[in-house]
Amino acid sequence: MTRMSFADLKQNITEVTDYPSFLKENRKMVNRYLNTVLWFCIFTGPAIAVGIKFGVFSAATYYTCVIVSACMLVVSVLHTLIIRIWPYSEHVGMLALIAMELLLMFMVYNHIHINISWFFVPLLSILFCEARLFFIAVATNYVAMFIANWLVSPYYDAINLIFDSAFEYFINAMLGYTIESIVMLVGGITLTNLLRDYFYALLDKNKKVRENADALKKQMNILFSMAEVYDNVNLIDLKSMTETSLSDQSYNVHDLDFAKHAHTVMTHQIKKYVSEDHLEKFLEFTNLRTLEKRLTGKRFIYGEFVNSDTGWFRAQYINVEADEKGVPFIVVFTVQNINMDKRREEDLIRISLTDELTQLFNRRSLDDDLARYKYESMEDDLVFASIDINRLKATNDTLGHAAGDELIIAAADCLASAIGDSGKAYRTGGDEFTAIIHTDSISAIDKNIREKVTAWSGSYSESLAVSIGYAAHKDYPDATIEELKKIADKYMYEEKTRYYQETGYERRGRP
Repeated sequence: MTRMSFADLKQNITEVTDYPSFLKENRKMVNRYLNTVLWFCIFTGPAIAVGIKFGVFSAATYYTCVIVSACMLVVSVLHTLIIRIWPYSEHVGMLALIAMELLLMFMVYNHIHINISWFFVPLLSILFCEARLFFIAVATNYVAMFIANWLVSPYYDAINLIFDSAFEYFINAMLGYTIESIVMLVGGITLTNLLRDYFYALLDKNKKVRENADALKKQMNILFSMAEVYDNVNLIDLKSMTETSLSDQSYNVHDLDFAKHAHTVMTHQIKKYVSEDHLEKFLEFTNLRTLEKRLTGKRFIYGEFVNSDTGWFRAQYINVEADEKGVPFIVVFTVQNINMDKRREEDLIRISLTDELTQLFNRRSLDDDLARYKYESMEDDLVFASIDINRLKATNDTLGHAAGDELIIAAADCLASAIGDSGKAYRTGGDEFTAIIHTDSISAIDKNIREKVTAWSGSYSESLAVSIGYAAHKDYPDATIEELKKIADKYMYEEKTRYYQETGYERRGRP
């Protein structure tokens, strides 16, 4: 009975998270077991009857057996009803123990002695794991022994010639019971305290196990969610040196051996499709021998590479668990196709650097390109060009903005087609354009531009006129890029002035 209860006590640990809750649940369980013991006590009557038949209990009667069984039946039924109402009450358990002590008193009074039974009752109270209840059980048990021995002392003094009086017999018997009760009290309280400490530790351990299990469950839920989002997900355990694929639902575990290879099985499969231009960087990024150092103190690191078949993808290492110094030991490796994202990113960059009307590069793009010459020297064949449309305002005022836009688009087309791969053309204002050209013969490109401009004829305007100024780095080797821009602007404005002088047009009106 005690061994079974102890096993259930341990099982009870998994259902509660703190010691007071454990004691409460434990009382319910012990009350149930004590009720079972009461039902078994009904068989005390038949057991005594067998002893009477074989002369073991010569002073007892069969009537006593009937009384014992009948009383224990009533007590068992009442106790069963009570524990249904107050299943967690410690008083219900103590009631069962007192009932058994009264049974022992009745048996002793009827000259049925089983001395070890006196110590069986307090030992059952140890199951409550409360020293206070054990002390009460020992005290009530001692009182029951005291009363029982006082009642039977005259009888045993009469049949025993050793003692001179019933009181002397009583004192002698109680002296032995007292010593045994004190030994039982000390041993029981020690055992109860040991059980308390044991279950305290077990509860604490169970709490940590639950917390770790909850954390692991959350991590696994996250990992399984990631497996649905990413194309490939790999769990890397740098402690056990294993990798597990979470994407194919096979959850096959592979050993890692840095002495043989520095990459996972998944990496070896992916590298077959990485473009040659990105392969070296991909292998460097996925090198597990350097991963710990690169990921220490960081939540994640990532790299973007090109798959020969599907386009851009992002490889990412996520630091899932690390020690107190931030050194990772559980890492998740993910791969996700980002080709569409890259296209959107490229489109956004293109839009941010492109003039909407002409599709030439805009001023922001020009500023970005010029900025690098603050730190780098200019190429020997660099030529800075400044271009302006003549009489654009007059066209807008007389023919409308649609005609003006036609001239702007025409000038942009002439510049772009004439420069071609030799450089880049930018629209930097309403009628202002800039070009950075790399050529040893700017005259050929200039001729091409002017021929295209001269040949142009539109729906609103019959002709297009532009003014152009050039500044070549080889002609002004000591000039900065900003100074070249000013020189080109100067030549462009000089040409514009000549245009208006030769044609007789006013800059902002009619002739």
